Amino acid sequence: MKLLKQVRPSNSSNEAHITLIPQEKEDLFTLHQLIAKGDELIFKRKISLSAKEDANKKKQQELKKLRIIVESEEFDMKEEALRYKGKTVRDDDIARSGDYPVGMFFSVNVDYTYPITIIKYDFDHYCQKLLKESIQPATRADTAAVALQEGIAHVCVMTSSSTVLKQKIEYSLPKKKKATDVMKFDEKTQKFYRAIYESMKRNFDFDKLKVIILCSPGFYAKTLYDKIIQYAQEEQNKTVLNNKGKFLVAHCSTGYLQGITEVLKNPSYSSKLQDTKFSREVLTIDQFLQHLNDDDSKAWYGENEVFKAVGLGAVQTLLITDTLMRSDNVDDRKKFSALVQQVERNGGKVTVFSELHSSGEELNKLTGLACILNYAIPDLDEDLEEEEEEEDT
Repeated sequence: MKLLKQVRPSNSSNEAHITLIPQEKEDLFTLHQLIAKGDELIFKRKISLSAKEDANKKKQQELKKLRIIVESEEFDMKEEALRYKGKTVRDDDIARSGDYPVGMFFSVNVDYTYPITIIKYDFDHYCQKLLKESIQPATRADTAAVALQEGIAHVCVMTSSSTVLKQKIEYSLPKKKKATDVMKFDEKTQKFYRAIYESMKRNFDFDKLKVIILCSPGFYAKTLYDKIIQYAQEEQNKTVLNNKGKFLVAHCSTGYLQGITEVLKNPSYSSKLQDTKFSREVLTIDQFLQHLNDDDSKAWYGENEVFKAVGLGAVQTLLITDTLMRSDNVDDRKKFSALVQQVERNGGKVTVFSELHSSGEELNKLTGLACILNYAIPDLDEDLEEEEEEEDT
């Protein structure tokens, strides 16, 4: 993300005017988290001119600046499509340059061409942290992976928001029955591994990645690693060769995306993966579910239970979805933002899970709010049960 300007009006402690240009898919996800219903956007949009306005018919469209109050959003991470809809509101600075429509519905497709200004009247701690992380290159994708099995490979990059499938490679490998079949098999296999290598060169920034996972059932991952080093040496590709220490060859049960999750959860690989953001989120949700399964009173979910645990200063890790952090209800947003800050002040960790990620979906099923405690509290919901009994009577 390229931040062009950030202004905090002196008459309001929480208001912020932020002008920026998204530069890649991950930036669109940040805007999806940052912009909420009720925020205002200033953007440029091509507007068709009527016949009267365009008598010469030389120019069919004019680029106009508009300001809307956001009413709804459509976001597709895979297709890199982010669209906001809302009603235009008065902006005297823009209106001075010509006719300015007020009270009309417009939509904007956020792209990588024009800057966009976000006006937030509640620029809280969560939003500040999102913006800060988005403009620091070190916070972008730090993990990549190739999951493969015979004849099929999935080339992916992983961020805190999602697993992005960059390319799926499929080759139909012949059965080895005759000598000629063996030759065809070896030829196809070489093409298969070469195609994966070329895809990795196109889609991976080897210098910025922390870990590159190669995982498969059997010996496919080890063979792929050997082929990558071989091809890189033949080409004298120093970028790949200088980063060969980042490769992690791992075993999993499938060459599909589930295989990557298996590796991330496997304790055998934890030391290699512990510094990656994606792995930390997967391990956090897995740790929470393990405590829940053990019924050791160190894992709780639900708003009342979590708020009570935070009040006691007992929370080691807070798990919360971005759905709650960007709620349409401003009071709820303030409440959860204050909760996050309280946990951090108490020395606890906070992990915000994306609703677009499988771990976020899993947490949403458990109210979207959970915690892992420093010590067991068996009766954390005791008061709540007593209140329910009183209501029944």
